[in-house]
Amino acid sequence: MTDTLPPLTGEIYVSVDYGTLNPTVFLKWQRGSDGVWYCTGEYYWSGRESQRQKTDGEYADALEHFLAGVSPRAVIVDPSAASFITELRRRGYRVQRADNRVSDGIRAVGELLRQDKIRFHRSCIHTEEEFCSYVWDETSVQRGEDRPVKEHDHCMDAMRYFVMTVLYRGSARVSRRPRGL
Repeated sequence: MTDTLPPLTGEIYVSVDYGTLNPTVFLKWQRGSDGVWYCTGEYYWSGRESQRQKTDGEYADALEHFLAGVSPRAVIVDPSAASFITELRRRGYRVQRADNRVSDGIRAVGELLRQDKIRFHRSCIHTEEEFCSYVWDETSVQRGEDRPVKEHDHCMDAMRYFVMTVLYRGSARVSRRPRGL
């Protein structure tokens, strides 16, 4: 986590993990003059914790507020959120369905973190919390499978969507050099 950011390019992406009772997360990504991609902002709403679900329209309103008049190059959304994708497109956003490959995505994120090619502003508090609580499913590990526990992973999923959809755009193998880095 960082408190300071270098000069940022005008290129902005937003990655979204959409939930109804589970949290909905927006992460705002901007490239720094140092070539690193920074997560410069986070929106987090848990219907379960707040005991109130939001509609697609309310989430789209929240995205507009989150962006404060800035137009992102694209909004990358979990492909299972069809109705939300429709609402965003109706409002004029360029939406890309996220590459949702889990194992390749986790490896890609790990590579970029090790190479210090993605960083997070300190204001991304839920993202920081999830980094500390992300765990592997022990039953799957015993069977020789790598599978994370699907809890407390909404920011992690939104991050993975950005990495796989924008930085690794369709790469069949994660070990390839990501685009734009």
